[in-house]
Amino acid sequence: MLKPKYTYLFLITLFFNIVFSQDKASGWKINENQTTIVQTEVLTVINDKILRNEVLSIISNDKIENILILKKEQAVEKYGNKGTNGAIEISTKNISKKELSKLYKSYAEAYLPNTKGKIKTITGKIVDCEEVPIKDVKIMNLNAKTVSTSDSLGNYSIEARKNDVLLVSKMGFEGKKVLISTEKKLNFSLKATAIPQGNIYRKPIIYLYPTEKLEVEIKLNVNGKLLTTFPKYDESWKIIAEPNGQIFDTTSKRNYSSLFWDADVQLPKEHYQYKDGFVISKEKLTDFFIEKLEHIGLNNRETNEFIQFWLPILEQNNYNFIHFRINDECNKIAELNVNPKPQTTIRVYMEYYGLDDYTTIKAQILPTIERKGFTLIEWGGADISNSLDLEDFKKLTPLTEHIILRCKRKEFEAIKSLYIIDGKISSKLKFNKLNPAQIKKIKTLNGTEGAALYGQDGVNGVFIIETKKLSK
Repeated sequence: MLKPKYTYLFLITLFFNIVFSQDKASGWKINENQTTIVQTEVLTVINDKILRNEVLSIISNDKIENILILKKEQAVEKYGNKGTNGAIEISTKNISKKELSKLYKSYAEAYLPNTKGKIKTITGKIVDCEEVPIKDVKIMNLNAKTVSTSDSLGNYSIEARKNDVLLVSKMGFEGKKVLISTEKKLNFSLKATAIPQGNIYRKPIIYLYPTEKLEVEIKLNVNGKLLTTFPKYDESWKIIAEPNGQIFDTTSKRNYSSLFWDADVQLPKEHYQYKDGFVISKEKLTDFFIEKLEHIGLNNRETNEFIQFWLPILEQNNYNFIHFRINDECNKIAELNVNPKPQTTIRVYMEYYGLDDYTTIKAQILPTIERKGFTLIEWGGADISNSLDLEDFKKLTPLTEHIILRCKRKEFEAIKSLYIIDGKISSKLKFNKLNPAQIKKIKTLNGTEGAALYGQDGVNGVFIIETKKLSK
Protein backbone atom coordinates (compact mmCIF):
# COMPACT_ATOMS: atom_id res chain seq x y z
CA MET A 1 0.00 0.00 0.00
CA LEU A 2 2.49 2.57 1.20
CA LYS A 3 5.60 0.61 0.38
CA PRO A 4 8.07 3.43 -0.29
CA LYS A 5 10.80 3.99 -2.78
CA TYR A 6 12.34 6.34 -0.24
CA THR A 7 10.82 6.14 3.23
CA TYR A 8 10.74 9.08 5.59
CA LEU A 9 13.14 7.23 7.91
CA PHE A 10 15.50 6.73 4.99
CA LEU A 11 15.12 10.43 4.22
CA ILE A 12 16.16 11.37 7.73
CA THR A 13 19.05 8.97 8.17
CA LEU A 14 20.49 8.77 4.69
CA PHE A 15 19.33 11.20 2.04
CA PHE A 16 18.85 14.43 3.95
CA ASN A 17 20.28 13.32 7.31
CA ILE A 18 18.38 15.64 9.58
CA VAL A 19 20.31 15.86 12.84
CA PHE A 20 17.96 16.81 15.65
CA SER A 21 20.37 18.27 18.18
CA GLN A 22 19.56 21.35 20.19
CA ASP A 23 22.17 24.09 20.07
CA LYS A 24 21.33 27.22 22.01
CA ALA A 25 23.53 29.37 19.84
CA SER A 26 22.67 28.09 16.40
CA GLY A 27 19.38 26.19 16.71
CA TRP A 28 18.45 22.90 15.07
CA LYS A 29 21.21 21.67 12.78
CA ILE A 30 20.74 19.87 9.52
CA ASN A 31 23.81 18.08 8.23
CA GLU A 32 23.93 16.23 4.92
CA ASN A 33 27.14 14.40 5.79
CA GLN A 34 26.39 12.86 9.17
CA THR A 35 24.10 10.50 10.96
CA THR A 36 23.83 11.22 14.67
CA ILE A 37 22.98 8.33 16.88
CA VAL A 38 20.15 9.31 19.23
CA GLN A 39 19.61 7.22 22.34
CA THR A 40 15.93 8.15 22.76
CA GLU A 41 12.88 7.93 20.50
CA VAL A 42 10.79 10.95 19.67
CA LEU A 43 7.00 10.81 19.63
CA THR A 44 5.62 10.16 16.17
CA VAL A 45 2.38 11.94 15.28
CA ILE A 46 0.73 11.41 11.87
CA ASN A 47 -2.20 13.71 11.10
CA ASP A 48 -2.73 14.34 14.84
CA LYS A 49 -2.68 10.61 15.66
CA ILE A 50 0.10 9.16 17.81
CA LEU A 51 1.47 6.06 16.11
CA ARG A 52 4.31 3.62 16.61
CA ASN A 53 7.69 4.84 15.37
CA GLU A 54 7.96 1.95 12.93
CA VAL A 55 5.40 3.75 10.76
CA LEU A 56 8.25 6.06 9.68
CA SER A 57 9.69 3.21 7.62
CA ILE A 58 6.37 2.73 5.84
CA ILE A 59 5.40 6.21 4.68
CA SER A 60 7.08 7.21 1.44
CA ASN A 61 8.46 10.72 1.11
CA ASP A 62 6.04 11.67 -1.68
CA LYS A 63 3.15 11.10 0.76
CA ILE A 64 4.43 13.74 3.20
CA GLU A 65 3.06 17.28 3.03
CA ASN A 66 4.71 18.92 6.06
CA ILE A 67 6.99 18.10 8.95
CA LEU A 68 6.96 19.98 12.24
CA ILE A 69 9.60 19.32 14.86
CA LEU A 70 8.79 19.95 18.52
CA LYS A 71 11.54 20.09 21.08
CA LYS A 72 11.02 18.67 24.56
CA GLU A 73 9.29 21.67 26.16
CA GLN A 74 6.86 22.11 23.27
CA ALA A 75 6.13 18.38 23.01
CA VAL A 76 5.50 17.97 26.75
CA GLU A 77 3.19 20.97 26.74
CA LYS A 78 1.17 19.46 23.92
CA TYR A 79 1.37 15.71 24.64
CA GLY A 80 2.32 15.47 28.29
CA ASN A 81 4.96 12.96 29.40
CA LYS A 82 4.73 11.17 26.05
CA GLY A 83 6.58 14.12 24.54
CA THR A 84 9.58 13.93 26.89
CA ASN A 85 11.93 13.13 24.01
CA GLY A 86 10.40 15.62 21.61
CA ALA A 87 7.99 14.96 18.76
CA ILE A 88 7.80 14.77 14.99
CA GLU A 89 4.45 15.90 13.58
CA ILE A 90 3.77 14.83 10.01
CA SER A 91 0.87 15.77 7.79
CA THR A 92 0.28 13.54 4.77
CA LYS A 93 -0.92 14.09 1.22
CA ASN A 94 -2.28 11.93 -1.62
CA ILE A 95 -3.39 9.13 0.72
CA SER A 96 -6.99 7.91 0.63
CA LYS A 97 -9.11 7.71 3.76
CA LYS A 98 -9.12 3.93 3.39
CA GLU A 99 -5.32 3.79 3.29
CA LEU A 100 -5.04 6.12 6.27
CA SER A 101 -7.51 4.08 8.29
CA LYS A 102 -5.48 0.94 7.60
CA LEU A 103 -2.29 2.77 8.55
CA TYR A 104 -3.73 4.03 11.84
CA LYS A 105 -4.96 0.58 12.84
CA SER A 106 -1.82 -1.29 11.79
CA TYR A 107 0.55 1.06 13.65
CA ALA A 108 -1.67 2.15 16.52
CA GLU A 109 -0.04 3.47 19.67
CA ALA A 110 -1.62 0.56 21.54
CA TYR A 111 -3.41 -2.58 20.29
CA LEU A 112 -6.65 -2.78 22.27
CA PRO A 113 -9.01 -5.76 22.55
CA ASN A 114 -11.44 -5.85 19.64
CA THR A 115 -15.02 -6.80 20.52
CA LYS A 116 -16.71 -5.95 17.23
CA GLY A 117 -17.47 -8.53 14.59
CA LYS A 118 -17.52 -12.30 14.63
CA ILE A 119 -14.56 -14.39 15.57
CA LYS A 120 -13.27 -16.38 12.60
CA THR A 121 -10.43 -18.81 12.10
CA ILE A 122 -7.65 -17.64 9.82
CA THR A 123 -5.62 -20.41 8.21
CA GLY A 124 -2.70 -20.43 5.84
CA LYS A 125 0.79 -21.57 5.00
CA ILE A 126 4.14 -19.90 5.62
CA VAL A 127 7.04 -20.51 3.25
CA ASP A 128 10.35 -18.90 2.40
CA CYS A 129 11.25 -17.27 -0.92
CA GLU A 130 11.97 -20.67 -2.42
CA GLU A 131 8.54 -21.98 -1.39
CA VAL A 132 10.02 -24.18 1.34
CA PRO A 133 7.69 -24.46 4.37
CA ILE A 134 8.94 -22.73 7.53
CA LYS A 135 8.38 -24.41 10.87
CA ASP A 136 7.89 -22.66 14.23
CA VAL A 137 6.89 -19.27 12.85
CA LYS A 138 5.05 -17.27 15.51
CA ILE A 139 1.70 -15.75 14.51
CA MET A 140 0.47 -13.28 17.12
CA ASN A 141 -2.90 -11.57 17.28
CA LEU A 142 -1.77 -8.23 18.72
CA ASN A 143 -5.30 -7.25 19.76
CA ALA A 144 -6.42 -10.53 21.32
CA LYS A 145 -2.91 -11.31 22.65
CA THR A 146 -3.14 -14.87 21.34
CA VAL A 147 -0.35 -16.81 19.66
CA SER A 148 -0.16 -19.66 17.17
CA THR A 149 2.83 -21.47 15.63
CA SER A 150 3.31 -23.00 12.19
CA ASP A 151 3.87 -26.76 11.96
CA SER A 152 6.52 -28.70 10.02
CA LEU A 153 4.57 -28.11 6.78
CA GLY A 154 4.30 -24.38 7.43
CA ASN A 155 0.57 -24.58 8.19
CA TYR A 156 -1.04 -22.49 10.92
CA SER A 157 -4.43 -21.36 12.21
CA ILE A 158 -5.43 -18.54 14.55
CA GLU A 159 -8.66 -16.85 15.60
CA ALA A 160 -9.21 -13.20 14.75
CA ARG A 161 -11.84 -10.54 14.22
CA LYS A 162 -12.03 -7.92 11.49
CA ASN A 163 -9.52 -5.10 12.19
CA ASP A 164 -7.32 -7.29 14.37
CA VAL A 165 -3.61 -7.00 13.57
CA LEU A 166 -1.50 -10.13 13.08
CA LEU A 167 2.27 -10.15 13.46
CA VAL A 168 4.15 -12.98 11.73
CA SER A 169 7.73 -13.41 12.95
CA LYS A 170 10.63 -15.84 13.24
CA MET A 171 14.28 -15.30 14.07
CA GLY A 172 16.27 -15.06 10.84
CA PHE A 173 13.35 -13.81 8.74
CA GLU A 174 11.79 -10.41 8.09
CA GLY A 175 8.56 -10.07 10.03
CA LYS A 176 5.21 -9.12 8.50
CA LYS A 177 2.22 -7.29 9.94
CA VAL A 178 -1.26 -7.56 8.43
CA LEU A 179 -4.62 -5.96 9.22
CA ILE A 180 -7.45 -8.49 9.04
CA SER A 181 -10.37 -7.59 6.79
CA THR A 182 -12.55 -10.29 5.21
CA GLU A 183 -9.77 -12.84 4.77
CA LYS A 184 -10.19 -16.40 5.98
CA LYS A 185 -6.98 -17.68 4.40
CA LEU A 186 -3.64 -15.86 4.50
CA ASN A 187 -0.41 -17.28 3.11
CA PHE A 188 2.94 -15.65 3.84
CA SER A 189 6.29 -15.73 2.08
CA LEU A 190 9.03 -14.59 4.44
CA LYS A 191 12.36 -13.25 3.27
CA ALA A 192 15.41 -14.53 5.12
CA THR A 193 17.52 -11.84 6.78
CA ALA A 194 21.26 -11.84 6.47
CA ILE A 195 22.96 -14.03 9.05
CA PRO A 196 25.24 -11.76 11.06
CA GLN A 197 28.84 -12.67 10.46
CA GLY A 198 31.41 -12.36 13.14
CA ASN A 199 34.19 -9.84 13.25
CA ILE A 200 37.29 -10.84 11.34
CA TYR A 201 40.21 -10.54 13.72
CA ARG A 202 43.02 -9.79 11.32
CA LYS A 203 46.74 -10.33 11.52
CA PRO A 204 47.13 -11.66 15.01
CA ILE A 205 50.80 -12.51 14.84
CA ILE A 206 52.84 -14.11 17.59
CA TYR A 207 56.47 -13.38 18.46
CA LEU A 208 58.46 -15.62 20.80
CA TYR A 209 61.61 -14.63 22.71
CA PRO A 210 62.98 -17.39 24.96
CA THR A 211 66.12 -16.83 26.99
CA GLU A 212 67.69 -19.78 25.20
CA LYS A 213 66.86 -22.05 22.27
CA LEU A 214 63.58 -23.71 23.20
CA GLU A 215 61.07 -26.22 21.81
CA VAL A 216 57.56 -24.75 22.14
CA GLU A 217 54.06 -26.04 21.35
CA ILE A 218 51.20 -23.54 20.87
CA LYS A 219 47.53 -24.47 20.68
CA LEU A 220 44.86 -22.02 19.49
CA ASN A 221 41.33 -22.11 20.84
CA VAL A 222 39.45 -19.54 18.74
CA ASN A 223 35.92 -18.39 19.60
CA GLY A 224 34.79 -18.77 16.01
CA LYS A 225 36.17 -20.10 12.75
CA LEU A 226 39.89 -20.16 12.11
CA LEU A 227 40.60 -18.86 8.59
CA THR A 228 44.22 -18.47 7.47
CA THR A 229 47.33 -19.64 9.27
CA PHE A 230 51.02 -19.31 8.37
CA PRO A 231 52.78 -21.58 8.82
CA LYS A 232 49.91 -24.04 8.50
CA TYR A 233 48.24 -24.79 11.81
CA ASP A 234 47.27 -28.43 12.39
CA GLU A 235 45.99 -28.98 15.95
CA SER A 236 49.04 -27.05 17.16
CA TRP A 237 52.24 -25.29 16.14
CA LYS A 238 55.37 -27.18 17.12
CA ILE A 239 58.32 -24.88 16.75
CA ILE A 240 61.85 -24.17 17.94
CA ALA A 241 62.27 -20.58 19.14
CA GLU A 242 65.52 -18.65 19.35
CA PRO A 243 66.29 -15.74 21.74
CA ASN A 244 66.55 -13.35 18.73
CA GLY A 245 62.92 -14.09 17.78
CA GLN A 246 63.58 -16.51 14.93
CA ILE A 247 61.11 -19.39 14.78
CA PHE A 248 61.72 -22.76 13.12
CA ASP A 249 58.55 -24.68 12.28
CA THR A 250 59.19 -28.41 12.66
CA THR A 251 56.40 -29.32 10.20
CA SER A 252 57.26 -27.08 7.24
CA LYS A 253 60.97 -27.11 8.09
CA ARG A 254 61.17 -23.36 7.48
CA ASN A 255 62.25 -20.34 9.49
CA TYR A 256 59.79 -17.56 10.35
CA SER A 257 59.91 -14.24 12.22
CA SER A 258 56.41 -14.76 13.66
CA LEU A 259 53.32 -16.98 13.57
CA PHE A 260 50.23 -15.71 11.75
CA TRP A 261 46.52 -16.47 12.05
CA ASP A 262 43.15 -14.78 11.54
CA ALA A 263 39.61 -15.87 12.31
CA ASP A 264 35.91 -15.07 12.01
CA VAL A 265 35.07 -14.57 15.67
CA GLN A 266 31.55 -14.78 17.09
CA LEU A 267 31.07 -12.74 20.25
CA PRO A 268 27.99 -11.67 22.23
CA LYS A 269 26.86 -8.08 21.78
CA GLU A 270 27.74 -7.36 25.39
CA HIS A 271 31.40 -7.63 24.36
CA TYR A 272 31.02 -4.28 22.60
CA GLN A 273 29.85 -2.24 25.60
CA TYR A 274 32.73 0.20 25.78
CA LYS A 275 33.16 2.55 28.71
CA ASP A 276 36.37 4.12 27.42
CA GLY A 277 38.73 4.23 24.46
CA PHE A 278 40.31 6.77 22.14
CA VAL A 279 39.17 8.83 19.16
CA ILE A 280 42.11 9.55 16.87
CA SER A 281 42.31 11.49 13.61
CA LYS A 282 43.98 9.75 10.70
CA GLU A 283 46.81 12.32 10.76
CA LYS A 284 47.76 11.35 14.33
CA LEU A 285 47.52 7.57 14.10
CA THR A 286 51.25 6.89 13.76
CA ASP A 287 52.25 8.94 16.81
CA PHE A 288 49.32 7.49 18.75
CA PHE A 289 50.29 3.88 18.08
CA ILE A 290 53.98 4.46 18.83
CA GLU A 291 53.09 6.05 22.16
CA LYS A 292 50.43 3.55 23.28
CA LEU A 293 51.92 0.29 22.03
CA GLU A 294 55.39 0.99 23.40
CA HIS A 295 53.79 2.12 26.67
CA ILE A 296 52.13 -1.30 26.89
CA GLY A 297 55.38 -3.12 26.18
CA LEU A 298 55.83 -3.72 22.45
CA ASN A 299 59.29 -3.01 21.06
CA ASN A 300 60.27 -0.92 18.04
CA ARG A 301 60.02 -3.76 15.53
CA GLU A 302 56.66 -5.03 16.77
CA THR A 303 55.18 -1.54 16.86
CA ASN A 304 56.43 -0.75 13.34
CA GLU A 305 54.92 -3.93 11.93
CA PHE A 306 51.60 -3.16 13.66
CA ILE A 307 51.55 0.33 12.12
CA GLN A 308 52.60 -0.89 8.67
CA PHE A 309 49.62 -3.25 8.58
CA TRP A 310 46.89 -1.12 10.18
CA LEU A 311 47.74 2.42 9.05
CA PRO A 312 46.50 2.08 5.42
CA ILE A 313 43.25 0.57 6.71
CA LEU A 314 42.47 3.10 9.43
CA GLU A 315 43.50 6.09 7.32
CA GLN A 316 40.41 5.48 5.19
CA ASN A 317 38.40 7.02 8.06
CA ASN A 318 38.61 10.65 9.18
CA TYR A 319 38.68 9.46 12.79
CA ASN A 320 38.68 6.08 14.48
CA PHE A 321 37.22 4.98 17.79
CA ILE A 322 39.85 2.59 19.19
CA HIS A 323 39.72 0.30 22.20
CA PHE A 324 42.48 -2.14 23.16
CA ARG A 325 41.91 -5.60 24.63
CA ILE A 326 44.91 -6.59 26.74
CA ASN A 327 45.98 -10.10 27.86
CA ASP A 328 43.12 -11.82 29.73
CA GLU A 329 40.51 -9.86 27.73
CA CYS A 330 41.95 -11.45 24.59
CA ASN A 331 40.89 -14.88 25.85
CA LYS A 332 37.30 -14.05 24.90
CA ILE A 333 38.50 -13.93 21.31
CA ALA A 334 41.13 -16.67 21.32
CA GLU A 335 42.94 -18.61 24.01
CA LEU A 336 46.62 -19.45 23.64
CA ASN A 337 47.87 -22.58 25.36
CA VAL A 338 51.67 -22.41 25.32
CA ASN A 339 53.96 -25.14 26.59
CA PRO A 340 56.28 -24.30 28.27
CA LYS A 341 54.44 -21.29 29.62
CA PRO A 342 56.10 -17.87 29.00
CA GLN A 343 57.16 -15.81 31.99
CA THR A 344 55.82 -12.67 30.26
CA THR A 345 52.82 -12.49 27.91
CA ILE A 346 51.71 -9.29 26.15
CA ARG A 347 48.64 -9.72 23.96
CA VAL A 348 47.07 -6.62 22.35
CA TYR A 349 43.91 -6.73 20.21
CA MET A 350 42.67 -3.44 18.77
CA GLU A 351 38.93 -3.02 18.12
CA TYR A 352 37.95 0.02 16.06
CA TYR A 353 35.00 1.77 14.41
CA GLY A 354 35.35 4.39 11.65
CA LEU A 355 34.01 7.88 12.49
CA ASP A 356 33.39 11.01 10.48
CA ASP A 357 33.87 13.50 13.31
CA TYR A 358 35.82 13.94 16.50
CA THR A 359 34.25 13.48 19.91
CA THR A 360 35.59 13.62 23.45
CA ILE A 361 35.42 10.35 25.39
CA LYS A 362 36.91 8.91 28.55
CA ALA A 363 40.49 7.81 27.82
CA GLN A 364 41.30 4.13 28.29
CA ILE A 365 43.95 3.50 30.93
CA LEU A 366 46.52 1.11 29.51
CA PRO A 367 48.90 -1.04 31.58
CA THR A 368 52.67 -1.16 31.24
CA ILE A 369 53.98 -4.72 31.17
CA GLU A 370 57.66 -5.34 31.88
CA ARG A 371 59.29 -8.00 29.75
CA LYS A 372 61.05 -10.66 31.85
CA GLY A 373 62.35 -14.06 30.90
CA PHE A 374 60.66 -16.09 28.15
CA THR A 375 58.34 -13.55 26.48
CA LEU A 376 55.40 -14.00 24.11
CA ILE A 377 54.04 -10.99 22.20
CA GLU A 378 50.86 -11.01 20.12
CA TRP A 379 48.95 -8.24 18.34
CA GLY A 380 45.91 -8.14 16.07
CA GLY A 381 42.64 -6.28 15.59
CA ALA A 382 39.16 -6.05 14.10
CA ASP A 383 36.76 -3.57 12.57
CA ILE A 384 33.80 -4.13 14.88
CA SER A 385 31.31 -2.60 12.43
CA ASN A 386 31.53 -5.76 10.32
CA SER A 387 28.91 -7.49 12.45
CA LEU A 388 27.49 -4.73 14.66
CA ASP A 389 24.94 -2.45 13.00
CA LEU A 390 24.15 1.08 14.06
CA GLU A 391 21.07 0.17 16.10
CA ASP A 392 22.99 -2.47 18.04
CA PHE A 393 25.91 -0.13 18.58
CA LYS A 394 23.76 2.70 19.93
CA LYS A 395 21.91 0.39 22.32
CA LEU A 396 24.96 -1.37 23.71
CA THR A 397 27.60 1.35 23.69
CA PRO A 398 27.28 4.35 26.04
CA LEU A 399 29.69 6.30 23.84
CA THR A 400 27.12 6.58 21.06
CA GLU A 401 25.49 9.49 22.83
CA HIS A 402 28.48 11.42 21.49
CA ILE A 403 29.89 9.46 18.58
CA ILE A 404 28.79 10.29 15.05
CA LEU A 405 29.16 7.08 13.07
CA ARG A 406 30.17 6.75 9.48
CA CYS A 407 27.26 5.71 7.27
CA LYS A 408 28.51 2.80 5.19
CA ARG A 409 25.54 2.61 2.86
CA LYS A 410 26.09 5.80 0.87
CA GLU A 411 28.66 8.56 0.50
CA PHE A 412 27.37 12.08 0.97
CA GLU A 413 30.30 14.28 -0.08
CA ALA A 414 28.61 15.20 -3.36
CA ILE A 415 25.16 15.80 -1.89
CA LYS A 416 24.30 19.42 -1.17
CA SER A 417 20.64 20.10 -0.56
CA LEU A 418 18.94 23.38 -1.43
CA TYR A 419 17.64 25.53 1.42
CA ILE A 420 14.64 27.83 0.97
CA ILE A 421 13.86 30.07 3.93
CA ASP A 422 10.63 32.09 3.75
CA GLY A 423 10.53 31.77 -0.03
CA LYS A 424 14.12 32.83 -0.67
CA ILE A 425 17.09 30.68 -1.62
CA SER A 426 19.34 30.51 1.40
CA SER A 427 22.09 28.28 2.80
CA LYS A 428 22.73 25.60 5.39
CA LEU A 429 24.82 28.10 7.36
CA LYS A 430 21.93 30.55 7.67
CA PHE A 431 19.57 27.74 8.61
CA ASN A 432 21.92 26.60 11.37
CA LYS A 433 21.81 30.09 12.85
CA LEU A 434 18.04 30.00 13.23
CA ASN A 435 16.76 29.62 16.77
CA PRO A 436 14.36 26.66 17.14
CA ALA A 437 11.70 29.06 18.37
CA GLN A 438 11.82 30.83 15.01
CA ILE A 439 10.91 27.73 12.99
CA LYS A 440 7.24 27.23 12.21
CA LYS A 441 7.54 24.20 9.95
CA ILE A 442 9.86 22.36 7.60
CA LYS A 443 8.85 20.77 4.32
CA THR A 444 11.11 18.42 2.39
CA LEU A 445 11.19 17.62 -1.32
CA ASN A 446 12.98 14.66 -2.80
CA GLY A 447 15.26 14.98 -5.83
CA THR A 448 12.51 14.57 -8.42
CA GLU A 449 10.21 17.09 -6.73
CA GLY A 450 13.10 19.47 -6.09
CA ALA A 451 14.26 19.37 -9.71
CA ALA A 452 10.72 20.02 -10.94
CA LEU A 453 10.53 23.25 -8.95
CA TYR A 454 14.13 24.46 -8.82
CA GLY A 455 15.88 22.75 -11.73
CA GLN A 456 19.42 21.47 -11.27
CA ASP A 457 19.70 23.24 -7.90
CA GLY A 458 17.03 20.96 -6.44
CA VAL A 459 18.22 17.56 -7.68
CA ASN A 460 19.71 16.67 -4.29
CA GLY A 461 16.55 17.52 -2.40
CA VAL A 462 15.14 20.71 -0.94
CA PHE A 463 14.42 21.95 2.58
CA ILE A 464 11.64 24.53 2.63
CA ILE A 465 11.64 26.34 5.96
CA GLU A 466 8.90 28.67 7.12
CA THR A 467 9.71 30.87 10.08
CA LYS A 468 7.35 32.51 12.52
CA LYS A 469 6.56 36.14 11.83
CA LEU A 470 7.89 38.04 14.79
CA SER A 471 5.85 41.04 15.90
CA LYS A 472 7.70 44.37 15.93
